Amino acid sequence: MHALAKGRALAPAMISGIRSLGGMEGATMRRQAVLAVVAAIMGIAPIAPAAGAQAQPGACAHTPAILDAGDFLLAEPATFPNFWRDRFGDDAAYLKIRYGGLAYTEGSALLAGLEKRGHPPLRIVELRLAYATTPDRAAMIAGMQPLPKAQSIVPQLGQSAWRALVTEDGGDWLLGELARWQASDANNASVGAAGIAQALADLDDEAKSRFAKRAEDAGIWRLALDVRAFEDNLTDFVSALDRLPATVLPKKDDRAQFIRNALHAADLRPSFDISKQPAEVQAIDRKNDLGAVLRKVGRLVAYAPQTAMLLQVINYSGDLRVGTTVAEGLNARIAAKQLDPINNPDAVTAAMLDGLDYVLGRKDRESILAGFGISDVQGEMAESFVERALARFTLAPFMQGGETEAPPRPKQLAAAFPWEQWVGLAGKLKAGETISPDDRIVAADLMIAADRPADAVGFLKTAGDWKTAVGRAHQLALDLDRRCADLLRPPVALAQPLYRFEPR
Repeated sequence: MHALAKGRALAPAMISGIRSLGGMEGATMRRQAVLAVVAAIMGIAPIAPAAGAQAQPGACAHTPAILDAGDFLLAEPATFPNFWRDRFGDDAAYLKIRYGGLAYTEGSALLAGLEKRGHPPLRIVELRLAYATTPDRAAMIAGMQPLPKAQSIVPQLGQSAWRALVTEDGGDWLLGELARWQASDANNASVGAAGIAQALADLDDEAKSRFAKRAEDAGIWRLALDVRAFEDNLTDFVSALDRLPATVLPKKDDRAQFIRNALHAADLRPSFDISKQPAEVQAIDRKNDLGAVLRKVGRLVAYAPQTAMLLQVINYSGDLRVGTTVAEGLNARIAAKQLDPINNPDAVTAAMLDGLDYVLGRKDRESILAGFGISDVQGEMAESFVERALARFTLAPFMQGGETEAPPRPKQLAAAFPWEQWVGLAGKLKAGETISPDDRIVAADLMIAADRPADAVGFLKTAGDWKTAVGRAHQLALDLDRRCADLLRPPVALAQPLYRFEPR
């Protein structure tokens, strides 16, 4: 295991009161604190919609490429790899329904067929429940049984279904079932409550406040608190703490921890303004210098989701300048329209790399990015992800016809990066030469650099490395969706996307 990767095994104990700590001890404490925050914000940092996202999926120029990528992701492999799981079919089916404008009967048939596969998509039950009409969803839930040793079926439903149960069905069944579950298994019910709150995180404050009041009236205090923690104004949350029964808040010191947890929920939310919060919240925030740093990163992640890796960089390095210098500098350039995170995310990633080298130095930056993956789903190390983005960014003018000569190798690329292969393939593509299946993964990247995503999908569909191709096709579909209707926007940073549907 890479030496830096061991940091992920640290126990995520919440550490507060970190204030200008110097030396090795201070850096270690900051790493532990950020790790705790990263663990917490896996479910608590809403993402803003992509600027300029189109309202109608079918109206986007990239709809054909999105649907083509989706069909590729929905096709099962001729031979299943060992321990293979379908991590992409559910997102692909969702995009096919939404961008393809499928009728409800067509969409339902598609999802039912996927669920019957020997290797169904991992979130297919959640997707089917979210897509169903209210009567169909109620019938599906009535036919479900809890898993062995489980006290409720709530965990089996998934966040998209929880959201639909509240926003489309009124929430009565979910509140009733959570109250019953809480009575028989309070600890697991509290975990479920946190997930439900996350699923509702991008609703407006008024809607969240109304649902939290209903949860409180039903005695589901943890759900009420978790939902209120997502409100931009935490006055409601602090008032609820005053009403908590002793069973929920047994010790006086726990109150401050509840507020710190709420701040973890808020700090990556761009709409959160610490200056407008209750005095008690501001006082606790002042005891921890991480808050101001995370708010800068949070704004950047809302602009450019790939920059969420900066949280891990802070975790490994303990250097808060990753937020105060790198993230804040990128925010300023994006606000000034010098960088376009929607239509040219590679430019943002390349600029991020510049900032990290300035703050950390190239050697430490390379070591850190080699130590963690960008996501469990994609299975790619951060180092590979950023270097491919830098290569695409560098070759874009050449691929798009603005330059006649290929550019020199970027100095920031690691020695092992196959730059010569990329440049050679770029020349072949511009000359219209045939590309072998073994080279089509790289050719797809070059077509992205050329702003020809439909051709990129074509290369991925015929690439020799099927496993890598499906991962890249999934990422490309997500990037194109962000340029279009932004349907797969997660409700919180670092979380899975939600499946949202128009009235059916």
